[in-house]
This record gives sequence, C-alpha cells and structure tokens, in this order.
Amino acid sequence: MRILHISSVYPPHVVGGAEKVVAMLAEAQVARGHRVGAAYLTREAQDTGERHGVIVLPQRSRNLVWMEEVFAAPRAMRTANKLGQMVDYRAAADFGRTIAAFRPDIVHTHSMVELPPMIWSAIAASGAKSVHTLHDYDLICSRASLFRNGRSCETLHSSCRVTGAWKGRFARSIDAVAAVSAPVLATHRHFGLFRELGDDRARVIWNAVDVPAAGPRAVRRGDITFGFLGRLVPEKGIETLLAACRLLPPHGWWLRVAGRAQEGDAAYRTLAEGLPVEFLGFADPDAFLDTIDLLVVPSIWREPFGLTVVEAYARGVPVIGSRLGAIADLVGAVGEEWLVAPGDAAALAARMAAVMAEGREALPQPPAFANVLAAVTPTRMLDGYDALYAEVLA
Repeated sequence: MRILHISSVYPPHVVGGAEKVVAMLAEAQVARGHRVGAAYLTREAQDTGERHGVIVLPQRSRNLVWMEEVFAAPRAMRTANKLGQMVDYRAAADFGRTIAAFRPDIVHTHSMVELPPMIWSAIAASGAKSVHTLHDYDLICSRASLFRNGRSCETLHSSCRVTGAWKGRFARSIDAVAAVSAPVLATHRHFGLFRELGDDRARVIWNAVDVPAAGPRAVRRGDITFGFLGRLVPEKGIETLLAACRLLPPHGWWLRVAGRAQEGDAAYRTLAEGLPVEFLGFADPDAFLDTIDLLVVPSIWREPFGLTVVEAYARGVPVIGSRLGAIADLVGAVGEEWLVAPGDAAALAARMAAVMAEGREALPQPPAFANVLAAVTPTRMLDGYDALYAEVLA
C-alpha cells in the first residue's frame, strides 16, 4: 500500500506523545514493505527527505503563532490563531497538493490540533481513503482536553460547540476511525461524532509503547515509597495526591514527585510542607520507577491514554489510578481494587494506607501486568491498523 500520515508535527520535532506513535507506526509499516510518507508542519520551509525509510514531506506552517509560543502570546492573538487554523484554506491546499503528488491509497490523519479540518475534504477529493486516529479530544473541545476550571467537562461550552460543529462538518468524510482507548471513542460518540460508523470502521487500537520489560526488581526495605510521574498541572491530580498524603499516618511512607510545573512548583511545595515528600524535577522515567514501590496516577481529566501506567508496568511497578478515562481501562485490567474515584483524596488515602498495612509482599507482581503489556506492543498496533486499512479498502 501507499500510506500517507498527516500530523501536526513529526520527529525529530516532538511536542507530545502522538507524533512518537505516528513515527513508530510509519517506520513499522515501511518494514512491512509499504510505501509510507509523513506530512506535517514545520516552523520554516524544509525540503522533502527521508527519515528511517519514511518519506518526510514538511509543510511550512501558515498559522499566526507557532505552536510552542501560543501560551506566551496575548489572549487575543491566541484566539485569532485558533480561528485562523480552522479556516486556513491555504494550508489545506498545501496538504492537498502533497496528497495528490504522493498518490496514497490511505491517508491516515492524527493529531489535527494545528491543522485545518478541510484536509479531510482534500483527501476525499483525491480518491484516497481516510483513517483518523483519535489521540485526544480536539474534534469536540477547543482545548483538546475536555477539562476546564479544574474539572472534566460533562457538557460542551459554547466555544467548543461552535468549533466542534465546524470540524464535524468535515469529519463526516472520514472513512474509519481508531481511538487510543475505549473511553475516547465513547466520548466522541456521546457528543455526536462517528455514530454512523459501525464497529468495523470505528475501533479501539491502543498506542504501542516500545518499552522492554525489566528484569526482577531489587528487594526493597524500609518505608513504602509512593511515586508521581508527570507534569505538575491540576488535571494530573497532583493536588488530590498531596491532600491524600495529609490524611496518611505521619510515618512509614515517602512520596517522590518527578515532573515539572510550567510556572514552577512553589505552590505544590507549599501544599506538601511538613510531609515526607521529595520534589525531583525532571527525572528519567525508568530510573525513577526503579526507586519506588508503587506509582500513583490520580488524574482528574479523561486521559486519552495512560503512558505512565504502561511504563510503570514495564518496570514491574504497580499503580493506583483514577477511575476515569483510559487510566481506568489500564489499571482496571490488573484489578478493580487499584482504582479510586477521581478527585477523592479520602479514597486515595485509604487505598495508600491499605498498601502500607498489607506490605510490599501483597503488591501485584510482574505477571499481573502481562496482559496490558502484550496489548501495547508495536506488532499489536501495526496488526490493528493493517486490519482497519483492509476493511476500508475493501
């Protein structure tokens, strides 16, 4: 097959996790003998080239503000930039010409946060079939997160209804969708998208996580060490975790926090004052996970996919997670008892206290994580997309 991937960015430029998954998929498809290209935005004009067998087709961004400078721009400029992205017919034409030149059988779109939805019309006009992966909530939320004012959104705000209606107009031409977790697909359908697609063309295909399973963990002694790994932002639930720590016994435990806050971690250090909590800043995930007994993932937003959970399982580290979004799918596969209600500090503290009371010997061992790790291998993801492509082309 001739397969063209379209994404906001592509390695070596990495902003989030989606582009890493796109590159992993594209390179694996090359290894299977397909002709594969990747079209994406760049800040400055760049020449067509090749990266690890994938034909790279950079498109100079026409947006008013480059994506990594948006948060520093005035609010009026941010709004103008967002609106401009959605109606940028020139950018859609750029990608349309690239599609026509590449002559793909399948155009696989990914994170479209920085791209105009008219690209889907260009795909349909080219005669190619379109597959879209739902990596986030961009099609229904102007922030792509369904999170606002410290909580997950149960309804759409007026701005999201307007932007969602515009994007949905073009998303109707998509031939098939894959969601990175069941909650992501269910949420889009709840808000009216892709209900017309049957299960043969609307599937859940978990992201691949290419992390080799670790060997036996070193025997740990002393106080139970809990860990938090990720950005220090409200939606990740760090405030809930620190509130839960206030409810724990004064001795017998530690919390190690690995991650950075965009505006500094002073506020979180204040919340942890007097507690056995250590803030590490940025840390290598594998090295960090080897220093803790249990990872806590207390997210209060609908995580599309829980990469940190998979990374923990690959290192043999059990997880307490929120009963929300993809975290519930991943952690619940090990045992429902490891899930707590999102934002419920008392419930989280009770679960952490139970771990302390039962001891390390009662924690799940690596065989308990085998099913989750088997489901996120690159081969499993590649097979899933091969099957979806075949369905669309048939």
